[in-house]
Amino acid sequence: MFRKIKLLLIDFFHFNKQERNGVFVLCIIIVLLFIFRLFMPYLLGEDEVDLTISNSTFSEEVYEKTHVDNHKDEHLTDKLFTTKELFVFNPNTISMEDAIKLGFSKKLSTTLIKFRSKGGKFYKPEDLKKLYGLTPKLYNELESYILIPETVNSFKPDSVKSGISSFYEKKPKIQHLLELNTADSLSIVYLKGVGPGFTKRIIKYRTMLGGFHSISQLKEVYGMTDSLYTSLISQITLDAKVITFIPINAIDFNSLRKHPYFNFQTAQAIINYRLKHGKLTEAIIKSIGIFNEEKLNLILPYLNY
Repeated sequence: MFRKIKLLLIDFFHFNKQERNGVFVLCIIIVLLFIFRLFMPYLLGEDEVDLTISNSTFSEEVYEKTHVDNHKDEHLTDKLFTTKELFVFNPNTISMEDAIKLGFSKKLSTTLIKFRSKGGKFYKPEDLKKLYGLTPKLYNELESYILIPETVNSFKPDSVKSGISSFYEKKPKIQHLLELNTADSLSIVYLKGVGPGFTKRIIKYRTMLGGFHSISQLKEVYGMTDSLYTSLISQITLDAKVITFIPINAIDFNSLRKHPYFNFQTAQAIINYRLKHGKLTEAIIKSIGIFNEEKLNLILPYLNY
């Protein structure tokens, strides 16, 4: 009996020459695969290997980390995904989306909306300082863009005026010429023919220029019509002494090209000339030949040597 079992086992585990060759080749393949797995990080790069082996795990970890980070720093998220833009606004009517564009965080925008939903109102620009979470720095940036109509200023919680007309007061007439370089948005919006839209454009272009040195520059404001320009001439005056000057011998390329009167080519020409030949003067800038006479008349008042 034992002999039969022994023969059965020998017969079961016995390999002929062809089978032995197959097992040998299989072992070689297994060894090669094992060696390839060891050297895979060097052949493909560790990042690619990790991505191939644990793609789903990696995705979950990234999602969880991003989700947690977003909740940890809401202000940082707002800065990353929101482009800040300054424009004239009324804090009593502004939407959450527009508030975020102005630089409000999502939390601060929500606070503003909740404040208004409970009956809260802003009667003057300074009232915005009382909004919980608003920093002094942000208020200083927005102060000149706050526009609260007189109808709100004149309506107080403890005094109710009879008649609908109290809500639709006429714009006060400007008794004197308005100095445009120092005027705030509330003063500009009351100019005849100028509404919140044009007020925003005028202030934005004034900021980009560094101030107006000539009333004719108002023609460069987007959407300015001949009739509106003619109307504004009789209502405004300019103090060219308050404009922001360009330190032409110290300014860098990126800052110079942001000015409306310079483009990539002209800014590069100025910087290159300065690097090769030294300090610039008004006479040199005229002689370089990159600006025509009309453009020179616009640019030279801004240059400081």
